[in-house]
Amino acid sequence: MVANRKVRGLFLVLAVLITAIAVVVAMPRNVPPLASLGESSVNTAPAMKISLAGAPRNEAPKEEPKEQPVEPEPEPEPEPEPEPEPEPEPEPEPEPEPEPEPEPEPEPEPEPEPEPEIVPEPEPEPQPEPTPEPVKNPAPEPVEETDLPEAEEYAEDTTEESAEDSSADQQVELSAGNSSEVDNYLTRLSRHLSRYYEYPRRARRLGQEGAPVIIFEFSRDGTLLSHSLRNSSGHELLDEAAMDMLEQAAPLPEVPESMQGKSFSYALPVRFRLR
Repeated sequence: MVANRKVRGLFLVLAVLITAIAVVVAMPRNVPPLASLGESSVNTAPAMKISLAGAPRNEAPKEEPKEQPVEPEPEPEPEPEPEPEPEPEPEPEPEPEPEPEPEPEPEPEPEPEPEPEIVPEPEPEPQPEPTPEPVKNPAPEPVEETDLPEAEEYAEDTTEESAEDSSADQQVELSAGNSSEVDNYLTRLSRHLSRYYEYPRRARRLGQEGAPVIIFEFSRDGTLLSHSLRNSSGHELLDEAAMDMLEQAAPLPEVPESMQGKSFSYALPVRFRLR
């Protein structure tokens, strides 16, 4: 780019010089003066002869002396134009930083689900036993007394063993307040079942509340033998949730040796209440 500009400048200077020389050469040397007569001007320049015939062949035309062109004084060389400083390259525009994505709003923590409340069934009031009327037995005839110690001892032992066997084979229905041992076991059972308690979400949305009562039978080692719904809560979702809780909690805690019985049954009310 700079070299092209210099060449163009030189050509421009030469063109100006040539034009000036041509103007100087074309200008006449002596301009004849004009004499003014009155109001008209008369040209007193000598008339020029114009010969229509051709010039004699022998005579060669006189060559007018050529005026030597006056060499103009050399103009001072133009100072080289300072090279333009290269324009700084435009800095790349910084890319706009991506807007941070909005953080998702934390989901509200679910409300703590209430633990199932075990409601002890009211103990049935003992009905008064009817007092039997005394029956007059006829006086027995005197019989000779005979000592049978071995027979009496054998009968007592047999009665005690049969009582123990019957208590071991019978099914015991548990209820709160029977004894401290039963109450302690029911507390353990309630804590165990509460781990599997879950309030159905759909029932929460619908605002369903209730307390279904489930009755179940289990063995001493905690194996669940049978279970059923005794009283419905009026909502199928809550009834199914109570039954599912019992099935998932099996096997149940083992029954301590201090409690007699081969199998046990218990009626458990499970309360579903919105807080």
